[in-house]
Amino acid sequence: MAFIQAAAPIGLRTSELLSADNSIPERHIVVETLRNAAPLLGLNASVITTLDAMLSCLAPKRNHHTVFASNATLTFRRNGISDRTIRRHAAALQDVGLLIRRDSPNRKRFTKHNTHEGKALRFGFDLTPLFTRLHEIAAMAAAVLKEREQIDYLRAKIRSAANIALQTNPHDELAINTLRMLRRKLTLGACEQLLELQPKHMETAEADDDRKACSTTSMTANDGQNVRHYHNSNKEIIDKEETKAKPVQKKQTPENPLTVQELVHACPEAAQFSLNPVETVQDVVAHARTLAPMIGINAQSYEAAQARLGPLRTAATVWGMMQFHEKIKSVGAYFRSITTGAKSEGFNPEDLIRRLAKSN
Repeated sequence: MAFIQAAAPIGLRTSELLSADNSIPERHIVVETLRNAAPLLGLNASVITTLDAMLSCLAPKRNHHTVFASNATLTFRRNGISDRTIRRHAAALQDVGLLIRRDSPNRKRFTKHNTHEGKALRFGFDLTPLFTRLHEIAAMAAAVLKEREQIDYLRAKIRSAANIALQTNPHDELAINTLRMLRRKLTLGACEQLLELQPKHMETAEADDDRKACSTTSMTANDGQNVRHYHNSNKEIIDKEETKAKPVQKKQTPENPLTVQELVHACPEAAQFSLNPVETVQDVVAHARTLAPMIGINAQSYEAAQARLGPLRTAATVWGMMQFHEKIKSVGAYFRSITTGAKSEGFNPEDLIRRLAKSN
């Protein structure tokens, strides 16, 4: 995979893409991205686990992506699966274009160097196609997560409409059949068709409820615990806006805004996932939207943060978290906390990026 020379001094940087000799994505990020993109790649969990075992055999600092481990080693790291299964999984990875099998005459996996010409012959499982397509796979993973989220939303909406219908008529055949259908694994198109079959007034009532739940206007306390809960939440938001109005305005318009060069230099871990040079604010924001689902930040949290911080500052937060995400137990929860939650008042993306720049 090709990466940007993020750690070089600004005056020495070029627009050319460099090799991954000293800047390689962490293994668990690659595997998690593959797991999310698996439905579009046509890979099952067992094949991805075998690929994870292959990745564990690669050195952190290297100038190639060839796995020399024997089948016995891979079998041990896969908890005792057979050689036949290893070969079948390698063939599946080769079929989808993530692996090239380079066999030696004796079927052994090794490397042979020519020091005079500075060349080498490498026989083994070459994972270069995987790292070359990693940015494409990350986009697939983001698309899968987006579709999965939409399916979950539609299933909840359909189930709510069916339950409302059963409360009116316990023998409603359409509602009973709808609940039976929801026991199955449905595609997005099937969910949309099932929603179309529901009575229109049920769907409209559900949409009205959604708008009320998202509204920031005051709500009455006459209809149970849930309404009181929303009312209290709105009260807390109003109190914060009234008492912390000036600090919030300062956050939205920082005195020393970040530059793209500062961001790329401070966050090489995020920059290495981009196959193209990151030169503009649009490049930064687009890349952050690809990175966010890879580390566990969902679309709702990202949009909420963007509404409060703005596009560039939200993207900078995602870039910064990419540097130390392995130290966070739940990246999605931590992101919500510092952008829109309890710790958001004292959070400043500019300070985060500049601290990372000093540590680098």
